[in-house]
Amino acid sequence: MMGISQPDITFSEEVVPNQVDEIASAVPLFIGYTEKGSTYSLVQISSFSDFEDEFGEVSTGSSVLYYAVKHYFDNGGTSGFVLSLGTYSALDGITPDALIAAFSDSRISEVVAQEDSITLAAIPDMVLLADDDSTHWAQAWLALLTICAARRGVFGLIDTPDTADNASACLASFTGNYPSNPEWGAAYWPRLVTGYGTDDQNPVVVPPSAALAATIEYTDQTTGVWKAPANVALAQVVKPSQSWLQSEGLFQTDGASINLIRSFAGRGTRVWGCRTLTSDINSPWLYVQIRRAVAYIEAELSQIGRHFMFENNNALTWIKFKGLAHIWLREFWLDGGLYGTEEKDAFYIQIGLNETMTEDDITQGKMIMTVGLAMTYPAEFIVVSLAFDTRLNLMQQPESVSAGAR
Repeated sequence: MMGISQPDITFSEEVVPNQVDEIASAVPLFIGYTEKGSTYSLVQISSFSDFEDEFGEVSTGSSVLYYAVKHYFDNGGTSGFVLSLGTYSALDGITPDALIAAFSDSRISEVVAQEDSITLAAIPDMVLLADDDSTHWAQAWLALLTICAARRGVFGLIDTPDTADNASACLASFTGNYPSNPEWGAAYWPRLVTGYGTDDQNPVVVPPSAALAATIEYTDQTTGVWKAPANVALAQVVKPSQSWLQSEGLFQTDGASINLIRSFAGRGTRVWGCRTLTSDINSPWLYVQIRRAVAYIEAELSQIGRHFMFENNNALTWIKFKGLAHIWLREFWLDGGLYGTEEKDAFYIQIGLNETMTEDDITQGKMIMTVGLAMTYPAEFIVVSLAFDTRLNLMQQPESVSAGAR
């Protein structure tokens, strides 16, 4: 086992803060068409009435985003962002290629890159595509993952075609395009029949991505970002639009999978899966909670590192940084976020000359810390490297993330 030697250090309040502000781990962005409102710009909302004030009312046949956001708040969501792609009139006669172009507009990635608080993203309006159009569905999935790639730490909640056969075809088309970062998204099937609307013969059916955003937020708040956002009952759901008995082929033990939403007698409709879209079953990012938890840890440790951006890049600064990082990770472990009955089994921190940095690194202003994390894999650590340019008030992206044996 790896031992950790932690020096006895007293921190000065003038140099090192006593507490680090916690980062919100589940802040969603919903993208789609609205009755009104400015396009391709972020609007923060804290209630459904905020959404209606900014983006207007429902429209027959076009209000996917309207009902999705309503479902988010009805499932306990607290706040998030909305980006309008245009008004309902823009959907008149719109082609699948035009929809994909709207989803892929570079302005979306630009605003996401500038908003640090966003950690989840969804495009509920992708259900406007024809159910059997697997080619354009796969392109919509790729467009959402491109948005997530605009800034590290954004996770995509992906909707699917409604029938199992079409969802399976979409997954095959998606993986056939060899996506570069499939672990940054998870897909959910089927859609959800709600009690919204006044016509019992034609109930409002919503894609599940918005409810999943609320589920993730609830799980993070009640337990922690490390817990699987699954086995949680969904509110305002009459039933799933399709029976899970029809889902054969959607969950794969040896490849990319779609997560199911199932109805249980006496227990309601529940999320029943937590797989990312990676097809590598040996990937450390196979599960939603692992990918999101490590991203959250990276964000928190990066925030701690920003306190030292203008400190001298020397041993004293490294000790301060390591000390604060150790305190935060210890609390995370004690809360249940890391595996291991002893602290030394849960994480390790390395920083220093000839340990994580060379003389050339220091000359170039780089401060590099390596953190090993025991997540849900008792025989492995996930290794995260963070690099900082101490000459600039900018944090560099992590140079590498890899899995290594203990």
